[in-house]
Amino acid sequence: MDLQSYVLENTEIFVSGFVVVSGAFLYLYKQRFQRPLPPSKLEKILEPETQKPEVKAPPKISWSDRLSLGLEKSRSEVWGKIGQLFSGPAPALDEIEEILYTADIPTALVQELLVKLERDGKGKSADEIQSLVFGFMKEKMEQVQGHIHEDVFNFNPANKKTRVFMIVGVNGAGKTTTIGKLATKLKLQGAKVIVGACDTFRAAAVDQLQVWCERAGVDMVRAKDGADPSGVAFDTVAKAFRENYDYCLIDTAGRLHTNANLMDELVKTKRVMAKIDPQAPQEVLLVLDAITGQNALKQAQEFHKALQLTGIIFTKCDGSAKAGSAVGIVDQLRVPITYIGVGETVDDLHLFDLDLYLKTLVGISRA
Repeated sequence: MDLQSYVLENTEIFVSGFVVVSGAFLYLYKQRFQRPLPPSKLEKILEPETQKPEVKAPPKISWSDRLSLGLEKSRSEVWGKIGQLFSGPAPALDEIEEILYTADIPTALVQELLVKLERDGKGKSADEIQSLVFGFMKEKMEQVQGHIHEDVFNFNPANKKTRVFMIVGVNGAGKTTTIGKLATKLKLQGAKVIVGACDTFRAAAVDQLQVWCERAGVDMVRAKDGADPSGVAFDTVAKAFRENYDYCLIDTAGRLHTNANLMDELVKTKRVMAKIDPQAPQEVLLVLDAITGQNALKQAQEFHKALQLTGIIFTKCDGSAKAGSAVGIVDQLRVPITYIGVGETVDDLHLFDLDLYLKTLVGISRA
């Protein structure tokens, strides 16, 4: 067989072999010269070179701004209106009286303010009227507010004596949360703090308090559910003095001020603490919910009668137009407000600054 015939007869075999060899060669070529780029290099080619934005922490809101937001409803619906309503040719005294009563301001205080406006406010501008209202309320509160003991706010390491704070109030006023915030604030100042969980009939309240204490890094004394609250208070105060704690905060069960038996139990709790130290508790602080308005005053009167309050913690001022009721409470009860609360975080509980509170409430310059 000649070469031409041989090639013709085996053409199919030659073509198949050529295809296989070509494919192998092409594969090897791609492996050698066309390897894929590493992901990092590929990203740089596919994505334009951009500078990553700097991540900044949200700005911290100052206390004065927090207070302004919290008192906005009281200011816009009640106290901020007085200047506009009274200034001008026809002072709207009836309307002023109505909004003050709506804000749960005591009758005697409303009438005093109206007399003050009629006597000293005629012919004055709206801004001057607001300043007049500020001065009136400051006069009502200033003397009482001067009776607060400094270490309610500030821990003094030089003071080696344990101070006991008994915290009382009705259910729902924010008592447990307030104690957690107060413990945190004192701990951040370097104080050694212990908390007594005496609300032994509400396990959920004790659990909530324990969470706050764990977050703050403070100690807590807790008894079995249903244990005698007075016994828990006694054990906590004894431990506080024995182990040289700076602050001992006693949480008590929420009590309706109208229930004599429950109020008597609070009196007993206070009395047993004095067996450890005759001066204990140095502070009896009532937590009041601003939303309750005039009812807050009635609560305060009953608690004061039973326990001789030394101070008030005014909470939830951010959800009501009745935050101005603090003026009437201080004026009638003659007990100062120590702290004011306008929200849920630790920073939303702050010492009560009379000038800042009143200026923010009536809407005049805080400079």
